[in-house]
Amino acid sequence: MQKVNNNTTPVLHENNNDLESGDFDDDDDEPSQGLVIRRTTSYSIRPDNKLSKSSNRETLETIGVNQAIACALKSHPKAFHYTQKQLQYLPSSIKYLIKCKNIRELDLHGNQLKSLPDEIENLKSVEICNLANNHFETIPAALGKLSRLTKLLLFNNHLGDLSTSLVFSKLSNLRILNLNNNFITQLPNDIGCLVNLEILTIEHNQLIELPREIGLCIRLIELQLGFNSLTKLPLEIGYLINLTKLIIHRNNLLEIPESITNLKNSLKILDIACNSLRIFPSQFYTLQLKEFHNEHNPFIERVPVHSVQENEILTLKEICARRSMYDLCNSTENIQSNLRDYLQYNTKAKEILMQCTECQLCHNYFLNTWLECVEFIDAQQIFPNMKTNTTQTTTIIPQRVLLCSYKCFNNPDHNYFGVAFV
Repeated sequence: MQKVNNNTTPVLHENNNDLESGDFDDDDDEPSQGLVIRRTTSYSIRPDNKLSKSSNRETLETIGVNQAIACALKSHPKAFHYTQKQLQYLPSSIKYLIKCKNIRELDLHGNQLKSLPDEIENLKSVEICNLANNHFETIPAALGKLSRLTKLLLFNNHLGDLSTSLVFSKLSNLRILNLNNNFITQLPNDIGCLVNLEILTIEHNQLIELPREIGLCIRLIELQLGFNSLTKLPLEIGYLINLTKLIIHRNNLLEIPESITNLKNSLKILDIACNSLRIFPSQFYTLQLKEFHNEHNPFIERVPVHSVQENEILTLKEICARRSMYDLCNSTENIQSNLRDYLQYNTKAKEILMQCTECQLCHNYFLNTWLECVEFIDAQQIFPNMKTNTTQTTTIIPQRVLLCSYKCFNNPDHNYFGVAFV
């Protein structure tokens, strides 16, 4: 047994770096006179010029981590912290933390790690993992073995394209995921496997789109996507019926999907400032927002111009779809029953009719041919308790209105305007 002299730089021979489980045993019967680490072979404390600089650094880092592990095994903490040490290599001896049966948190933030050893998967009890401020370019595959993880922090790394990652498919208990300040261009489709995820923040990245599978994260409460390159959101965003906070500022959004109005009972905070939005979706007024930011968007302006109405020519498909929807809503019970029976066995026709939209004036349905109009509404009136930046937020906002025909548009009983791009 030898005691490490902290006043001398210890350099191990290359054949003496491996430790055994017994090296980290808790010897309560021995007097404690500083940190004692037993090794199966002896080592000398002397400079060794034969080792390369990188090998020498890895050796010194291994000793430092081993000392921290030995201390942890003495006190049996609930968290293991080895932070801001410029650590580049995490030794396989990390597996001995499994002897700390109460350990719940692994904190390695503020180092220079690019990978994790496979032995990390032995720490089955870990629920919180902080790998922020490191040099990871991909999400370590070993994390997929930590099935109890509820919180994963990977902000301020070098993460890029995650489309091929399969880690999330094994982390169904994850509740908080922070990927801020990386270089992420794409998320993996298995993001939808995070069925218990409540907070997802991916700000300051290079995202160009979200996978449709995001709609499977139905317990999501907070979604932060600011400072990316998104031009649109998937329709499946409307499935996030528990979402209360949606932050999408400083992207390149051209439109907000109509499905966002499905969140009318949950969404309270919406920030879409600094995008390229021209108009809000129809039924936007049904949301119950408490905080709303929309400044710096090129919204449609209320400037009347002369226009010419073109003749309406409907396709046979359009005519049949409109007639079918009319019969489903207004015909006798006998006709409705027969039509429903037909649709039950004709899935193609059923899928077509499910795409129909209701005219906001006459309330009849149409398929693919409509007249896009705009209605200017006062956000302060429809969201009376709204918090906003009153000096910059636009209070009179344009809301899309979809009409089935010029006949409805020419009806005087509305305040809708046709949309012209000049």
